[in-house]
Amino acid sequence: MGADALQGNGIMLKLLYPMRDKSLTPADEPLRKVRTSRLLLFVGIQLVGFGVTFAVTQTVAAIAFPVVILLLVPVRTLLIPRLSFTPEELSILDGPTASPFTMESVGGPL
Repeated sequence: MGADALQGNGIMLKLLYPMRDKSLTPADEPLRKVRTSRLLLFVGIQLVGFGVTFAVTQTVAAIAFPVVILLLVPVRTLLIPRLSFTPEELSILDGPTASPFTMESVGGPL
């Protein structure tokens, strides 16, 4: 069950993408339009956010977990656009990752 979840995880897919054989990658793969440096920077930011969130939950400061999650919003809306990502790269890197079934079950497609 854990291995199956990792195969569909958006962060894991982005992390492994640079290691894939380009000749075996489909031509319509959206990540082909993203520079590798931007891809790795975005994944690094995601991993730092995960690390901070996880670290807070493992301490007596776990009560601050909602605050940490709330602080991720300004990071995404204010900080990340200033890091030389193009709007197209951001739409690809930060696009919805839920399946169509999941989106339908929570109120419809985006």
